Amino acid sequence: MKKKIIIQSFVISLVTALVVFFSSIATYYSVQERKIKEEITSDAKVLAQIAASDPYALEEVSDFGNARITLTDGEGNVVFDSVKSDSENMENHAEREEVVAALAGNPKVVKRYSETLGRDMFYYALLVRSEQGTFVVRVAKNAADIWLFTGIAFVYVAVALVVAFALSYVLARNLSSKVEGRLTQLRDALRSANSGDYSIRPCETSDALDFSIISELNELAASLSDNYETLRKEKAKLDSVVYNMTQGLIVVNKDETVVLRNNVAEQLTGRVKTGAKLINMIDDEVLLNKLRGILKSRENETFPYEYGGKDLVINAFTLMLGGENDNLGVILISDVTKEKELSRQKSIFFANASHELKTPLTSVQGLSEVLLSRTDENSSDYKYIRRIYTESVRLHNIVMDMLYISRLESREIARNREKIELLQVINESVQAYRGEITDKNIVVSIDGNACVEGDGHNLYECFNNVLGNAVHYNKQGGSIDVNIEEKDGNAVVTVQDTGIGIAKEHLPYICERFYRVDKSRSKQTGGTGLGLSIVKHVVALYGGRLKIDSSEGEGTIVEITLPLKR
Repeated sequence: MKKKIIIQSFVISLVTALVVFFSSIATYYSVQERKIKEEITSDAKVLAQIAASDPYALEEVSDFGNARITLTDGEGNVVFDSVKSDSENMENHAEREEVVAALAGNPKVVKRYSETLGRDMFYYALLVRSEQGTFVVRVAKNAADIWLFTGIAFVYVAVALVVAFALSYVLARNLSSKVEGRLTQLRDALRSANSGDYSIRPCETSDALDFSIISELNELAASLSDNYETLRKEKAKLDSVVYNMTQGLIVVNKDETVVLRNNVAEQLTGRVKTGAKLINMIDDEVLLNKLRGILKSRENETFPYEYGGKDLVINAFTLMLGGENDNLGVILISDVTKEKELSRQKSIFFANASHELKTPLTSVQGLSEVLLSRTDENSSDYKYIRRIYTESVRLHNIVMDMLYISRLESREIARNREKIELLQVINESVQAYRGEITDKNIVVSIDGNACVEGDGHNLYECFNNVLGNAVHYNKQGGSIDVNIEEKDGNAVVTVQDTGIGIAKEHLPYICERFYRVDKSRSKQTGGTGLGLSIVKHVVALYGGRLKIDSSEGEGTIVEITLPLKR
């Protein structure tokens, strides 16, 4: 750097000096030339005054002004020349430019090569009228005199240039040392900041530029220190959140290198240091390929998976950061082994309790029915026996639904593979509620048909519950529209009613067991709170999808999608 600054400074000085040198020589030459022209003009005027009195008197002042003096008559014949003794043999000067100008009354200085003297000369002539006649006085001076004086100036200027070069070299060295010192100081400060040292540096200088540089460095260090502290705190927060999550977290880049993971992920998949590949964390080829497919497609997918004897729920998605190579794959892993075991135990209890309740409830129902048939309707005991019978029937229906759900969950229910016409199943369900439909004056329309592989009883239970809700919770004079269609290898059944609807906050829970939006109304309609739970389990049994959309006071739309072939 120092050598480069010296060389650049020297080159700049050299170019500047050469420009100054040649400009000075050219200026000095121009001054000397103007001086000679002024001298030759002045001398010619003095000599012209002498010639006006006596032209031949010029012979006595032939060395005047150290110039060549020539006298010609009006026709250009040379009368006298201070240089040539045999002037009478000289050629006629009538056509010489300075003579022509003098005769014309417009004298001027002319520079021309002299054949007589063999050098460049300056000429100036004036017209003189005297008693002896008309004459032309011409004065000439050597043009080489200019270079004589210019050469002397050249020596002085050259000496000055040498001194200037020496000074410029010394100044360049001092400047380069100073610049190098500042750059070294700046480099050291930046290195310190890069290594984490953000301390304030003292400013012990009176130089304004040095003071400005050090001040800027101190401001930069303070700003970096503040930013680093902010980032450190934010990172600490993020680390605390990540490592205290109940879910396992794995983040990979486009090369499947693990860039972030937490303790839960290590416990679920095996301990590994950040920087290893995803294949080192997950040794299940099926799961690995599935995750690769999801991350490559940049979709968001959640799926259950059994890994290492644990029941996991895995959510995989791509985090888009902007650039194609900056995207990150995020894998969230939830261990639901305990929850699944608890759900299984609840299902067992649910099934056992239902089974144990079935026998006594059947007895209560049967006995109350016998007592009801033997009791007079006008008797005071009749309404109590009737109440016992009604509640026993309702409780029996709940128990039967509970048993049915238990069988669905345990996959112990019949799943015959037969062609089932959905139109026929829905018509049977509608007939089951024909009385209530007529009482409420509900208009039912059914459009389309589709055949699926399944069990008739299961499908009947599914659609019977959906249509039952559409009837029970419909308005007087309402409508139910059923549409059946085949789409993308599936049968899609849409049931839309004009009933009381369901508030948005209840929609996520309506398929849970015994969940009721309006408990008082459910008792009036005889609902058990298990209908939509049965629908959900039957649809899941056949690998279908259930979608429910509703607005309070506007009705409900239930969409069931079942594969045409199992």
